Amino acid sequence: MKLIFIPLDYDYVDVDDKCFVRIWGRTSEGKRCCVVDTCDAYFWLLAREGVNLEEYAEKVKAIKLEHAGRLARVVDVKIKEKKFMGKDVKALQVFVSNPKDIVVIKDIAKEFRETAEKKEHDINFVTRYIIEKDVKPLVWQVAEGREVYDIKYGDLDVDIVLEASSISKSREQPEFYPRVLAFDLEASEFELGKGQILMISLASLADSKIRKIFTWKKFKNAPEEVEFVADETELIEKFKEFVKSYRPDCLVGYFSDAFDLPYLRMRADEHKIRLDLGLDGSSVMFRRGIIPSSEIRGLVHIDLFKFVDNIIAYTLQSETLSLNDVARELVGEEKLKVDIDKIMKEFKEKKAPDEESELKKFCLYNLQDAILTSKLFQQLWPNIAELTRIVQEPLFDCSRASYSQLVESHIIHNLKEFNEIAQNRPTREEIEARRARKRYVGAYVFQPKPALYEKLAVFDFLALYPSIIISFNISPSTIAEKISEKEKSKFYQSPEVELERKKHVFYFSKEKGFIPVILSRLIETRKKVKEQLRKKASPILEARSYALKTLANATYGYYGFFGARYYSVECAASITAFGRYFLHKVIEEAQKAGFKVIYGDTDSIAIGLEKKTEQEALKWQESINRELPEAMELELEAFYKRGIFVTRRTGEVGAKKKYALLAKDGSIKIRGFETVRRDRCELAKETQDIVIRKVLEEGKADSAFKHVQKILHDIRKRKVPLEKLIIRTQLKKTLETYEAIGPHVVVAKKMQQRGIPVDPGKLIEYYIAEGKGKLIRERAKLPEEKGQYDIDYYIEHQIIPAVESIFAIFGIKKENLEEKQKKLGDF
Repeated sequence: MKLIFIPLDYDYVDVDDKCFVRIWGRTSEGKRCCVVDTCDAYFWLLAREGVNLEEYAEKVKAIKLEHAGRLARVVDVKIKEKKFMGKDVKALQVFVSNPKDIVVIKDIAKEFRETAEKKEHDINFVTRYIIEKDVKPLVWQVAEGREVYDIKYGDLDVDIVLEASSISKSREQPEFYPRVLAFDLEASEFELGKGQILMISLASLADSKIRKIFTWKKFKNAPEEVEFVADETELIEKFKEFVKSYRPDCLVGYFSDAFDLPYLRMRADEHKIRLDLGLDGSSVMFRRGIIPSSEIRGLVHIDLFKFVDNIIAYTLQSETLSLNDVARELVGEEKLKVDIDKIMKEFKEKKAPDEESELKKFCLYNLQDAILTSKLFQQLWPNIAELTRIVQEPLFDCSRASYSQLVESHIIHNLKEFNEIAQNRPTREEIEARRARKRYVGAYVFQPKPALYEKLAVFDFLALYPSIIISFNISPSTIAEKISEKEKSKFYQSPEVELERKKHVFYFSKEKGFIPVILSRLIETRKKVKEQLRKKASPILEARSYALKTLANATYGYYGFFGARYYSVECAASITAFGRYFLHKVIEEAQKAGFKVIYGDTDSIAIGLEKKTEQEALKWQESINRELPEAMELELEAFYKRGIFVTRRTGEVGAKKKYALLAKDGSIKIRGFETVRRDRCELAKETQDIVIRKVLEEGKADSAFKHVQKILHDIRKRKVPLEKLIIRTQLKKTLETYEAIGPHVVVAKKMQQRGIPVDPGKLIEYYIAEGKGKLIRERAKLPEEKGQYDIDYYIEHQIIPAVESIFAIFGIKKENLEEKQKKLGDF
């Protein structure tokens, strides 16, 4: 039988003491399938010098022991010519009876006097399968084999089970969008193990009819999407039934790894219900640790919060990563607003609620969360899918991996073509030792003089750190600290680097290392994708370009990641040293060419054109690029009409990355101002934004000054509505762990006392009222609490701090802003 299918998930099971890989997916006809395949399980042994490899191999081949109720044994040993860290080695490839036996067998082998090192024993077996068989996730495959009708591989909830004799990549690669079911639950408590589930909602964008809310609290005039159940037990059972009957490829939540599924599991345990959502009848599996996750066999659980937090958070303008803020920015919709206090009260009341029950609103609120989650998934799917295809790890893992994990996985999946044995993961002791090392010198910053500038050009290096890695072949496999004079022509030399208070110079072989080669392919592929995008717009290509760019840019950070297999602080420090060298060089060349250098930081430089033309700036750029290594390029970001670089509060030097630039088309680029701070009220942010725009557009402070004077006047006269003065601050940890008690913590404790769930990540809203308390936190109130806002606080701690650094450029001091009804000309 021939089957065209797309792999969505992978796992492996033992049948008659033999391990089989199960690949879960969809066929080209839309059917659920499970393709079963085999794969050799092995690891590598490196021998000490002078060891007779044939005798060593025979000794290893004799290993066998009872383990986990079966005979664990070495089934074969091969002597192979390989590379390790770029060097030629002869290694033993040790094949074992079952991947689960690798741990015990390598522990025996490591005690042999012949053994120098053991390698790749920590490669996950699913990863091994994908590498060996080239059956990549989200890439259409053609499988041939025998259809299975019994339950040899489990009682599987699929349409087809195929024992594969061969699997190969399909020539046709049509776009694929999974069948998705989004869910959200509401509980009486946020803490796991406390309270109960009040309701669960489910939604799917693919089918507008899939809008469901299960709740055990009955009320009148319920929306048609509501289905009442007898109690929490039936609610959980109904949820299970609905998920199983819809047969999704992906079950999607937001913060569902840490809350929804663990909470659901605990309540299911309480009622002795199996949460058997796996396609093989298995229960939801929970991985504990620093980063918990909830996994369902065959059904890919995606927690969008993890992907947003790890991959796209730095691109967002949102105040927090809450579902509400992220959805507002990415899909243009928000959560519904409800009165949580009133709702919790109704749930506790035993009397029948009236027709205007808050519970009706709460049900719609719950459903809206599921709908937002499904829309957010639709928006993010191209990015998730392209990262998965590039990195080649399963969708479940790629959707919740950090950048460093993605970089490492990408390296591991590409080692085969270099005949390279992978480095081991660091031990706990190695990680602690790495953490204890002192930080190396980072990027160079040319401090700007605070002022208003006319006619600017901003240039930046295209992918500076990746291009340095490629140009100078920087890699743990190419590095040396001492080389002979004769060898110097075969190495690149780094600028001087300081590590642990000692000066070093490192050398990098000109013989290409595997990591720089892998990285250069990412860069080249992205260039081709960008060429395609210039011809035709495509969300898929946009996502691919973004995935390639972010993966390439993360490689430098990976070298400095404590948990990396290919950790090298020497490489990371050399990269930043080269970065400083080239930024210094560009600044010097700009000054020699007669340009006024205003600012420089890491990979960018801002220059003032003054009497020079834009054409002259572009010719200078061309001259710089002729001198740079081939992989490096200085590109024009834009020409700007005007720009402001502001002062730090404690001195005269311009603040690092605190500037605003006015482009020719009227758009404004802002970096480092309080517009993105989360402890500013809306009025402070609006005022700062208006001041920046007025100063940039008019080239002077007059109009901006008058605007601030009016704002301060309105505050004094209490003409400002309270909603403009609400401050929003995100809780970073649990309330009990806060040592410094700020206003938001005080307000969060009030909320907790009222029965409102309060958890890390929650956005706390409050205002500062007048009162007798000397400390600001003593006067912090919830928005619904009665009181008069504190005039002095909002003037001195909100409005003026948001704009004083801008006015300082014009010699206007904080005290001048505070003086009533003065004119700008008085200063």
